[in-house]
Amino acid sequence: MKKKINLRIWAALCVLIGGIILTWITYNSTSLYHHEDIAVIQKNNFSDTLSHNTKDIYQNHDQVRLQKFDIKVLSGKNSGKVYRLTNTYSPSQLLTQKYRPNDHLLIKFIRHRSTISTIKRDWILVALGTLTLCSIILIAGKHVWALLVSMTISWGIFFALISLDIQTHSFHNILLYGAGTIILSFLALLIVQGFNKKMLVTWLSTLIGLFTSFFLCYLVMKLTGNSQMMYDNSDFSNQDLQGVFLAQTLLSVLGAVLDESTDIVSSLSELIIHNPTITQKEILKSGQALGKEIMGPLINVLLLIFIASELPLLILYLRDNSNIVDSFNYSLTLGLTQTMVAAIGIVLTVASATGCSLLFFKKEDKK
Repeated sequence: MKKKINLRIWAALCVLIGGIILTWITYNSTSLYHHEDIAVIQKNNFSDTLSHNTKDIYQNHDQVRLQKFDIKVLSGKNSGKVYRLTNTYSPSQLLTQKYRPNDHLLIKFIRHRSTISTIKRDWILVALGTLTLCSIILIAGKHVWALLVSMTISWGIFFALISLDIQTHSFHNILLYGAGTIILSFLALLIVQGFNKKMLVTWLSTLIGLFTSFFLCYLVMKLTGNSQMMYDNSDFSNQDLQGVFLAQTLLSVLGAVLDESTDIVSSLSELIIHNPTITQKEILKSGQALGKEIMGPLINVLLLIFIASELPLLILYLRDNSNIVDSFNYSLTLGLTQTMVAAIGIVLTVASATGCSLLFFKKEDKK
């Protein structure tokens, strides 16, 4: 046991060292971008001064600040040249960006004049990926390869679905993403658990909970005529706004339902294996108890994730003196609908996972 723990620590340490080196290389790399050049902000002649104060009709106060700095181009045909730039920003940084000395930038040249595209952030992704991989190694051990392969395949399927959606102009996108969730959940469970009865039972219970909750959502939306569904206030730049929303709901519910179904089926299968004389009533009570332990935290996690993502927009509406009802309709309606559908799916999955475990794992005759 100690050898396994030590092996995990050494593996995580090696990944951490390699990740730090890769992060440093990515931070200083200038050859990864072909359509944009890399530049760095110089410390010398850097200034940040107040231009003027602003106040809107709602008495919200802000500032407009002016930055002047030199940038040194690190790549492209203008490599080595120094340019003087100005930048106007507000401390709130809602629509503007504040720059600091030593920031690496992505720049473009338009008619021999340099313009900033954005800050070079690729090294941040590498650093976060390193920390994530180290955490997975410490927790999962030798199963890390299965998890990484599963994540890679899931990303591949996800981008394939998006590509097909774009090529078909969102025609029948619900069928497209519905088929995608079936394939994605099957491959994810197959890689992590292997092809066995427990994997198939988990997959079946996941699909039952997922599509039952989705069907209820679709039925209610049809019966109510999509009342109060503010699709026009969403970020969907697509003609079929309802279809994109339903596809997004389908994918969001899948994550929660798959997690819960895996926990319940795995626990009940181990319980039946170690206690073959367990009765059907005891299995049902055990599944119900597991569901009670999982449902509350899982629904709260989904709700908090949604609230965290929409909090800036909600604060913006409220600060502009919008009433609570309008702020709710403009920023929270769609997200809360998805959260409720996921909550219904979580509740239904308790029944489907317990029922499937009882049906396929317990061999005694049903009374």
